[in-house]
Amino acid sequence: MSILQLILPLADVPVTSWDPPMIIIGKLAVIAALVGLNGFFVACEFSIIKVRASQLDTLVDEGDARARFAKYIRAHLDAYLSATQLGVTVASLALGWVGEEFLAHLIEPFFALANIHSHALVLSVSITLAFVGITFMHIVFGELAPKYTAIGNPLRVSLRLVRPLGVFYFLFKPAIWILHKSSNLLLLGLLRMKPVAG
Repeated sequence: MSILQLILPLADVPVTSWDPPMIIIGKLAVIAALVGLNGFFVACEFSIIKVRASQLDTLVDEGDARARFAKYIRAHLDAYLSATQLGVTVASLALGWVGEEFLAHLIEPFFALANIHSHALVLSVSITLAFVGITFMHIVFGELAPKYTAIGNPLRVSLRLVRPLGVFYFLFKPAIWILHKSSNLLLLGLLRMKPVAG
């Protein structure tokens, strides 16, 4: 038995046919949703950091409720950054867990069409290509694109995203509180550094 066969998942057997089209579309939609969710939290993080307080103050004076909430978020920045980090982490882990296996199984039937039946070869190439594909989508569409959009238009992006971010914060407040307090304890107890905000 080769080393390659040892490191591949023992339970995996290459598939030789594709799922029905609707299942494929559904799985692709899940992958797209997870990439989009990751991008949402990245955009939230960079927009609330980059938006200027003076811009928000002007809109608050005009009675803009979204600007008022964005200003509140900036006043509790480290807590809401913990929320964005929780969202990014969960979305990224879910994308890797769901996406790589699905893309690998989407690639594997092509080897059967090419009359290639080596399990080790099919699995290793399929998993590698799936990893590259998921990584590309994650970095480009889930990280870089939303980051540059938020940096380029922080006011517009923050005003659009503060409300859904607030809903996420409310729903997952216990987990966010634990992360927030844990990071503060790490900064204060071990690194002797004061939290930046909140």
